[in-house]
Amino acid sequence: MPGPVALEKKEYYGFEGNHFWSILSAMAGVSCPEVYGGKLKLLKDHGVALWDVIGSCARKGASDSRITRVIPNDIFRVLHACPRLNAIFLNGRAAEKYFLLYFSGQIHLPVFYLPSTSPANASIAYAEKLKRWCVIKTHWTA
Repeated sequence: MPGPVALEKKEYYGFEGNHFWSILSAMAGVSCPEVYGGKLKLLKDHGVALWDVIGSCARKGASDSRITRVIPNDIFRVLHACPRLNAIFLNGRAAEKYFLLYFSGQIHLPVFYLPSTSPANASIAYAEKLKRWCVIKTHWTA
């Protein structure tokens, strides 16, 4: 679920301290786009769909540990709309937790846990996050 800054900006991973866009750009071998439209184009150019496990929730602040009253997103609608989808990648433990809670055993695609790109996940260095995230490149479709 996007944090307060991302929600205010209406941009996935809109908090500048988050490494998501810089990691995807590095994997693609391009400079990180400055504008959100360029970031979305980066995803589209590589056949990556961006989606939240949580459709809505309550949360005070940005910490995933404060998420309550979760309503999951309809992943089956996404799977139907994106038949070329060939894997699911979960950004961090909270995404993994809620994905497994609501969809475990129902999705017949490979599912990968990836370390959170959030700056709160400071125990894993950027270089190590980038290394682990490179598994996505094996599933790029564009």
